[in-house]
Amino acid sequence: MLASLKGRVALVTGAGSAEGIGFATARLLAAQGASVAITSTTERIHERAAELGSGHAGFVCDLRSFENAGRLVASVINSFGKLDILVNNAAFQLHVSRFEDLTEAHFDRTMKTNLYGYFHMSQETVPHMKRGGAIVNTGSVTGIMGNKNRWITRPPRAAFMPSPGRCRPISFHVGFGSMRWRRARSARR
Repeated sequence: MLASLKGRVALVTGAGSAEGIGFATARLLAAQGASVAITSTTERIHERAAELGSGHAGFVCDLRSFENAGRLVASVINSFGKLDILVNNAAFQLHVSRFEDLTEAHFDRTMKTNLYGYFHMSQETVPHMKRGGAIVNTGSVTGIMGNKNRWITRPPRAAFMPSPGRCRPISFHVGFGSMRWRRARSARR
C-alpha cells in the first residue's frame, strides 16, 4: 500500500497510451489521491485525462523542445498551483531490423525525446519543487538489456537512468538534499 498522496500534484509525461507505463502510473497516483497532469504528443491525452476523472488534466506537448517543457510546467502550475512529483516517461522507439537502415533523423528524434526530454523536464521542474519533491525516471527492460530491433533505445535511457552516484549530486546541487530521484522500469518484455 502506498502512502496517501492527497494534496500532492504529479505530472506524468508519455501517458497517451491506455496500456502504457505512463498511464498506469497516472492511474496509480490518482488512486492514491494525487491531482495528476498527464501529457502526450497527441490529442488522445484528453481521453486518458477523462478516464482519470475530475481533478486531473491532459496536455498535448512535444518535449523535445526546452521551450515546450517550460510551457508545460507553467501550465501545470497555473492549473494546479504547484508541482510535487515529476514522472519522466515520454519516449520514442523506432523498430529497425538492420542497423544500416537507421537514419540520422531517427537517431536524432530518439535522443531528443528519450534523453533531452528528461533533461528539459527535470530542469524546468526543479525550481518549482519544494523539499520532499520527487522526480522519477522510467525505463524499460529494452533500455537496459537491449533488443535486436530497438537497439537505439538503450543509450539515451541508460544515460539518464538514475543511480545514487548520478542523482545525489544533482539533488544537492539544486539545494534539495532530500529531493528523491528514482528509476522505475517495466517488467514487461
